[in-house]
Amino acid sequence: MAKYSNDAVELGASRVPAIVLGKTSFTTNERERQKTLHARQGIETIETEFGKDVKERGNYLEPVLIEWTRDKLDEISDDLATINLCKVTQGYRIDDLKLCASLDAILQVDGEFKMYNEMTDEEITLSGFGALEIKTTNTDDLPRTDQLIQLQTQLLCSGFKWGIIAVFGKAQKLKLVPFEADQDIFDQIMEKVTEFWQKVDLDEPYPPLDNGPPSIINLDHLDIKDSLIGVAEDWLMCDAEIKKWTKKKEEDQRLLQRIMEQNEAEHAEVGDINIAYPTITRKAQPEKIVPAKEATYYRKFKIEKKEN
Repeated sequence: MAKYSNDAVELGASRVPAIVLGKTSFTTNERERQKTLHARQGIETIETEFGKDVKERGNYLEPVLIEWTRDKLDEISDDLATINLCKVTQGYRIDDLKLCASLDAILQVDGEFKMYNEMTDEEITLSGFGALEIKTTNTDDLPRTDQLIQLQTQLLCSGFKWGIIAVFGKAQKLKLVPFEADQDIFDQIMEKVTEFWQKVDLDEPYPPLDNGPPSIINLDHLDIKDSLIGVAEDWLMCDAEIKKWTKKKEEDQRLLQRIMEQNEAEHAEVGDINIAYPTITRKAQPEKIVPAKEATYYRKFKIEKKEN
């Protein structure tokens, strides 16, 4: 998918879910505010390696999944309509909101047919033009809330009355889920986007987020489950050994330092072992003001045994 939005002066539809929800799996409202400020200064925001991998996977699979979606819609329509793909050549904008949607594809339905949404248990009538959003994932088979908000942003900007999220998920099947344009979600999007630009213009940070309990992804379905458990248990064993020997090292060091101090020695030898405990003089430093730093993000690795 070509990107038509300019991060310095407008919000792309893919950035809106974090603005509406506060955070997604990949970003937060404050990180998006910082991204805009940086773009205005000509500074590129560097993606995480995880984010790069997700984007690369999507870019390679997207053309095939778009064609697959059209073929599946042909089957679902049962000759009641003809499905065509329209080339996307522009971003769809709402200038007053500084909002821009770059669509993966545009679906044109000549005729009319109904399609079932298993998430809402409703049938949706498809006719005319609609937006298509492609998603690839190894954790879900149905669209997430943030993906629905992205699609609704696309519908808001394009004026289309319906759209489809096509998910190629963990079951390795293509799931098509249709949605109608939702005015209630439109209102939430417009309110949050307006607030976003106010915070950008006033350089007003978002308040810290209450992350709450973490969402846990179950990996029991993976073919390498047993190997994965073995690797994790090895890590736990190594971590325990490191802690044990680190503690032993610190205790031994304190003992040796005390002996060196008692004997007023900076350098000593015992048997064939040399021990050094010199006094190091740091150069004097002039007083200086430390410049402010922007917020940074990192991922902390940890493994714990589940309590029975």
